[in-house]
Amino acid sequence: MTTKSEKLLAVYARLSNAIAGIPDARAEDLHRLAAGVPQFVAEARLREPKPTSAEIAAGLEQGLTEFPQLTADVDSQWRPAVSRALHEALSAEYPELLDLERHHVAGILARGRIGTEAEFHAVRHRVDVLEGEPELGEELKALYALVSAHATGA
Repeated sequence: MTTKSEKLLAVYARLSNAIAGIPDARAEDLHRLAAGVPQFVAEARLREPKPTSAEIAAGLEQGLTEFPQLTADVDSQWRPAVSRALHEALSAEYPELLDLERHHVAGILARGRIGTEAEFHAVRHRVDVLEGEPELGEELKALYALVSAHATGA
């Protein structure tokens, strides 16, 4: 049986591999960050007091939840590729987190406005993932409207 921490570490490994060749300075930083997670976790497990497995998993999950905010400085040419890489890594290794993200964005859509910077990055990440998916065009239009309204301060 695979633990939650093992699933999350697999997400970081897959993400790191997927964005390794993207020729963007910020994407390279994100690659190094993701690639360094296993070493960071190994070192954390040696500390006193030792973090519990649940604490490690919670930290790893929080990092993935905040990852779309970290992509803000990736050049717009490469940001969709980084967003799709995260989406694909989560789909393959930890789809439960994708369900939470979809639910979060659905709540923002239902409310009809973006309230925080974190919500803005979550919506923009979803836009980056959906672009090129014609069957999801209606959701994409609604997300574009949210981003546009947020940008104009509406």
